[in-house]
Amino acid sequence: MTARRILYGLSLLALAALASAGPAQAQGRPFVFEAEELVGEVQKPSIQIFVARQNLNRDYELELKESFIPRIVDSVEKKPF
Repeated sequence: MTARRILYGLSLLALAALASAGPAQAQGRPFVFEAEELVGEVQKPSIQIFVARQNLNRDYELELKESFIPRIVDSVEKKPF
């Protein structure tokens, strides 16, 4: 029973020694970053809109079911965050 405890204690001690040595070895080599230049053009999306001719000649009357002005006033009075 005591031999197991001694073996267990030595195992924990060895594990702790290995764990503490790991970060010191990782810090030995610095990283060097070089600037890279990217050359090219920004691609813009092409959008095509198809509108039927019958919709162009109509006169639309839009009515608001609910006014949104009180919501704007409330949002201005509140704190942003």
